[in-house]
Amino acid sequence: MAKRSRLYLTLLLGCLLLFLALTLYQINLPGPNYDEAVEAKPAIELLTGQPVEAHRGALQPLFGLDLPLMVVDYVGALNTYALLLFFKIGGVSVATMRLWPILVGASILLLTFGFGRVWLGGRAALLAAFLLAIQPSHVFFSRQGIYVTNTTIAFSLGILLALWRLAQTGRLRWWLLAAFLAGLGLWAKFIMLWPLVAIALLTPAAWAMRQRLGITPAVGFSPRLLLRPRWLLSALLAFGFGLLPFLIFNIQTGATFSHFLGALGQSYYGVENADYLTNLLRRVQQLGDYLQGDHFWYLGGNFTDRLAPLAWLTGLGIGVVALLWRRLSAWRLWAWRALFVYAFTGLLLLQSPLTPTDLWYTHLAIFSPFLALGAAGGWNVLFRSLPRRWANLAAAGLALALAISSLAVDVNYHRALAISGGYADHSDATYRLGETLLAHNMLTPYALDWGFEAPIILVTAGRVNPIEVFGYEPVDRPDDDFAARIRPLLHDPETVFLIHPPDRTNFQGRREALDALAASEGVELEIVDVVYDRSGVLHTVIVRPRG
Repeated sequence: MAKRSRLYLTLLLGCLLLFLALTLYQINLPGPNYDEAVEAKPAIELLTGQPVEAHRGALQPLFGLDLPLMVVDYVGALNTYALLLFFKIGGVSVATMRLWPILVGASILLLTFGFGRVWLGGRAALLAAFLLAIQPSHVFFSRQGIYVTNTTIAFSLGILLALWRLAQTGRLRWWLLAAFLAGLGLWAKFIMLWPLVAIALLTPAAWAMRQRLGITPAVGFSPRLLLRPRWLLSALLAFGFGLLPFLIFNIQTGATFSHFLGALGQSYYGVENADYLTNLLRRVQQLGDYLQGDHFWYLGGNFTDRLAPLAWLTGLGIGVVALLWRRLSAWRLWAWRALFVYAFTGLLLLQSPLTPTDLWYTHLAIFSPFLALGAAGGWNVLFRSLPRRWANLAAAGLALALAISSLAVDVNYHRALAISGGYADHSDATYRLGETLLAHNMLTPYALDWGFEAPIILVTAGRVNPIEVFGYEPVDRPDDDFAARIRPLLHDPETVFLIHPPDRTNFQGRREALDALAASEGVELEIVDVVYDRSGVLHTVIVRPRG
């Protein structure tokens, strides 16, 4: 047993090193996206002594500092405080920023192995960790993990492990840890509600089926313990402590609940939430793309892992057959456990069509470990029907076949990325734009579109601070106050505007409104400089008014 444990740990270390090699290589590429850089912005402001521009002005004074609570209405400032430490040690840079989510991605891999080992067994846990280490979606989303708030994935696995330990030991501390992680995860991003709902629905089912699932709880432990005043109150306090910044933010603003209530019918970006079935079909298609890893067009190409979806679906089929075929009854326990992981994935999928924003692939990052665990658990049922030596050879053969397919995609993306530098809102042209602004001493340019401010603050370490004047609502046209904001700027000789070309503008109509307003004011807009992607496609136009 000790020899086998050492072997597992050695192979797990190999998985971890492989994952780190894939994620740390050319860590500066692609360029920083706004949604990852925006969480770094308050950390840079705190480090440089600048006033913190908090979301909706919600700050909490502490130790003489004004601390931000949330990044947007449904994303907390958890990553901001982690980055504060990383920037303090390693300096402000994109590479330093990305070290944090890559380490979170590594912890997800370890937690996947940890949960897989207690739920599916050592061989399946190791296979799941290996699949996750090379899964293109997990690899490239971990590199920009702040962009997908990958801390919520780690918290989800942590809760599952804590609940397992609770059942095995009956100790209060595991219940408190699960509650605290639930609160902390919801503060990190409200998408944490998806795994919490899945856990809340499947945990009672697992307890009811504990004999079939081979769960042996601690003597005297029962879920009724959780309803005792001491246990219940302690859990509520632990949950509230993890959620405290979120609660303070909503006491000050009430913005999260207003945001979600306002998006019940139609989301901010126009998704009809009432059209649930259409959205669900789109999510099913996206989940297939996610398994294949062919959704990273902005890295410079589309590459497909053909075997990963097949392995996942086949694992599901093996689990179902093992339950229905009497000759495989000896392995039904492992089939039930594998199917519980698939059920968890299914519950995540059923919640995913409802969104306050859009049906983005980034939301599916939370599926990653459960996809790996499902496939490994399903195939594990087949391996357990074989003699140990043959089972190990079969598992190694499956791992090798999947590695060839997945690693080819990983390598191809890295090759494409080295050429492209990233496209659109992920372009490394942001680095060149920051250098251009510094060279011209343009330290407070006005951003006429989304995507400029936070990335430029990051790549210039806070030396350039763009001011967003485009207005966030409505998305498709300037707001009624747009002209009043812009008119005084047209008569200021220090004014500089940052403009995206029409084909990559996010918030429409602002450039046209600027041109019309300048003409009415008798002001000419002069191009100061332009910045291009590596491909030669125009990325940014820098203009200034000349009256």
